[in-house]
Amino acid sequence: MICGGDKTSKKLAIGVTVAVIAIAIVLFIPIIPVDVTYSETEPYSRLAEYEVVSAFLREGWDFTRGTYHTSEVTIKNIDSYGGTFTVTHDIYDINGLYDTKTTSGYIAPGDTETFMADFDTQWLQDVRGEYTVSAPTVIDERVVIKHKTVYKSIIAILIYG
Repeated sequence: MICGGDKTSKKLAIGVTVAVIAIAIVLFIPIIPVDVTYSETEPYSRLAEYEVVSAFLREGWDFTRGTYHTSEVTIKNIDSYGGTFTVTHDIYDINGLYDTKTTSGYIAPGDTETFMADFDTQWLQDVRGEYTVSAPTVIDERVVIKHKTVYKSIIAILIYG
């Protein structure tokens, strides 16, 4: 009978060991999927912010050029980044687009710059001016909330949440 008891003790010991290993696996191995939210800073590109302070078309005359019109656009860079701004000046007469000129220049953050383009026109020519501003592209950073699935153990969930 003593020998039979040893077999039962061995079976019991093996059973307890297997149960302890199984419990350890369930408790310590990361097998439970958990959704984790985290923030990350990432770069993105955008156009610089600006405001048009003034824009007008004025007529002028001098001995060398005769009659001419000047398109004048004043821009203030209200962004925290500087860059090269481009202004396209268009002048129209009764037949449509008469002429186009492009001016550009660097404007530091908070500064104001005036872009001017002269157009050779005729005396008493009826014209109107238009303009478009192309702001520089700047690389900025923003904080983005992201989600990912990680696997945690029961112990890790109990201890760290």
